[in-house]
Amino acid sequence: MAQIPNLDNAALNLTALREQSQKELLSIIKSIRGKKCLVIDPKLAGTLSLILQTSVLKEYGTELRILSADPLQTECPKVVYLVRSQLNFMKFVANQIKNDESKGLQREYHLYFVPRRIVACEKILEEEKVHQKLTIGEYPLYLVPLDEDVLSLELDYSLQECLIEGDTSSVWHVAKAIHKLEFAFGVIPNIRAKGVASTKAAELLNHMQLEDPVSMDNMGIPEIDTVILLDREVDMVTPMCSQLTYEGLLDEMLEIHNGSVEVDASIMGAQQDGKKVKVPLNSSDKLYKEIRDLNLHVVVQVVRQKATSIQQDYAEVKSTNTQSVSELKDFVKRLHSLPEIARHVNLAQHLQSFAAKPAFHARVEIEQIILEAQTYETSNNLLLSGVEAILPCGFAWIFLAA
Repeated sequence: MAQIPNLDNAALNLTALREQSQKELLSIIKSIRGKKCLVIDPKLAGTLSLILQTSVLKEYGTELRILSADPLQTECPKVVYLVRSQLNFMKFVANQIKNDESKGLQREYHLYFVPRRIVACEKILEEEKVHQKLTIGEYPLYLVPLDEDVLSLELDYSLQECLIEGDTSSVWHVAKAIHKLEFAFGVIPNIRAKGVASTKAAELLNHMQLEDPVSMDNMGIPEIDTVILLDREVDMVTPMCSQLTYEGLLDEMLEIHNGSVEVDASIMGAQQDGKKVKVPLNSSDKLYKEIRDLNLHVVVQVVRQKATSIQQDYAEVKSTNTQSVSELKDFVKRLHSLPEIARHVNLAQHLQSFAAKPAFHARVEIEQIILEAQTYETSNNLLLSGVEAILPCGFAWIFLAA
């Protein structure tokens, strides 16, 4: 499970927002008495790890499983499916119920959609003839605090759905998430939108405010003054450029999921070949908070400086007996940062092994020249030379001519 981020220093009371999500989930669990198996879709499992620890669920007689195409392996008499509203998951749920029936198993089935139930999903359950066997509800998880200054809607495929598939349900989710924020922090007086989808989200939010108004009796001054909505279409270039900050490179090369990266234990200095370890990456790590937005070369210098400073202090403490109690206390306090320093020394070294390669530098250089180019001819020539460099001889020209 990922580490639950510390939200104490957040500008807004995100802890209360997270606690509300915890309360809503536990309310579902407690409403189903006795031993139960909670089946979660794979992506949602990671998201929930940022909301509460699995040990809390186990306190209520809950066994955890990840939803898959395979038959469900559990002896629990009650099964609770907690899944996002995706059509493919409905097939998995239906097949598991049918498999149980073929074995003569009698269970009680519950299905909770996240964040809301969808007619298309229920239609599949009806076609599979399992809809009547399910007690159906919703778990309204619209926003997940990833860090003290980041809230995520976890809409991974919203751009594809809106632009390619014509499915704008994610736009509704954006409006609903903002409206939910208003119930916690007051009605937001200024909404700015740029782009077709953002403008639609702002319009939907306005309708929601009229249909389900926020009571301002006990709110006082709104804690959020302005929300700015931007379509991804406004800038399609930036996501294609190489990231050069420490956090950006960690995401590009190791992939940050749910506030952590999963790496080989050997990268972190452990002598355990083949074993994977999760490294939390959020503002709870004070050193990471300091270096996450710095260039990798600067990060290496900062981490090295901190390690050298502690090493020198240790040598001084070891060789003399003149330190006061307060000085020793400060030194011991600094020693607590050693695990963080070691963690980022190992990660930075691993990133450097990629970032130091000529191919990486060439790619960044080409990107910069293309972005700054005055003519298309310069950009096209660079792209052609880049393709020729990475494709086998002869293949590039066939590819380009097609």
